[in-house]
This record gives sequence, structure tokens and C-alpha cells, in this order.
Amino acid sequence: MDLSNNTIERITKIYGYLDALEERGVDFVSSKELAEALGTTDHTIRKDISLLGMTGYTRKGYSVRFFKKELAKKLELNKKRKACIIGLGRLGTALLDYERAKEDGFEVVAGFDCSINKLERIRTHIEVFPMSELENIIKGRSVDLGIITVPAKSAQQVADQLIEAGIKGILNFSPAKIVVPKNIIYLDMDFTNALRFVAAKFITKQ
Repeated sequence: MDLSNNTIERITKIYGYLDALEERGVDFVSSKELAEALGTTDHTIRKDISLLGMTGYTRKGYSVRFFKKELAKKLELNKKRKACIIGLGRLGTALLDYERAKEDGFEVVAGFDCSINKLERIRTHIEVFPMSELENIIKGRSVDLGIITVPAKSAQQVADQLIEAGIKGILNFSPAKIVVPKNIIYLDMDFTNALRFVAAKFITKQ
């Protein structure tokens, strides 16, 4: 299945929206409502869904429960994924105990930091290790995803270590851009740029 990054992003947002609707007890949703929630067109939504080979649209719309289940099956969103966090400052430590991630199928199984003193002070139910243990832990616990929360100057080195250890995907919260091989799934989470985007939208909406 060859989907563009934009399509994958929209589909994962649809999944999250369906999850919220199911919690509220909503039974059906239209492509128009999905489009409004995502800020796109209903034509785009229907096209994305067709790329997955999915059907099931009725006069009432899509069945929320069935649609969510089928999306999860198509993209293996219901498969349990193990993750680790590298860099246990304020952000990294907060992410260690983010319970919603586990509810959504992502289990943080380890945290890493280069400071032994910091590791000794951290209070969490997740096991934490020095960087020297990174490769052994990732391989031993079959960790798929690495979350980088280190300073910019260390980000590339940490990414290289993760890749060498066999990680499949990287979520980068560092402000630095990193370079990864084509077979590694990689996404930047740039808070500052996101704030700039919101601020710029203030101007364009005036």
C-alpha cells in the first residue's frame, strides 16, 4: 500500500476523531463532518478512504465503530508498539508517564540519558538506563520507536545510535534537523515552528 505522507496524516487524524466520537456514543459520521474536522474537503476524505479499498458508506454516513475498526486493521493501528525515550529532561520525563500513549497502543518501555545523576533522581514506573545500555535494551525488548528529546547538538548522534540499534521509526522533539536512511520513518515535532504557524494564522485570518 503506497500512500503519501499527507494521506497518512489525514487518515490517522480521522482515526483519532472516530475514537473521540465513539467515546461520545456517536454511531454515524459523514464525510462532510470528517472534512470539516480536518480542515479539508469531503472529496479529499472520500479519495483517501478509497485508496484504502474501504466501503461501507450509507445514507446515515459511516458507521463510527466499523470505520474505526477497519482503519485500525488496514494500517495496523491496533498493533502494540514499543517505544523508548532518549533525553530525560522536563519534556522527556513528562513523556515517560504519558498514560494516554499506552491506551492508544504505544508502550514506553525504557528511558535513556547520559547523566547518571539525573537517572538516579527520576521517579517513574518506567525503567531508565544510561546511554551505554541503549543498543542492548532496544534489541532485547524489541523496541520499534525512538523518541528524541535531547538538545540540538546531540540529536544526530542519538539518531545514529538508534538506527544502529535497529529502531524502525524516530519521533524528533529536538529543534535540530536530523538525517536518516530512507528505510527509517522519521517525523519532526517542532514546538516553536508550530507556535509560529498559529501566530501567522492570526494575521491571515484578519
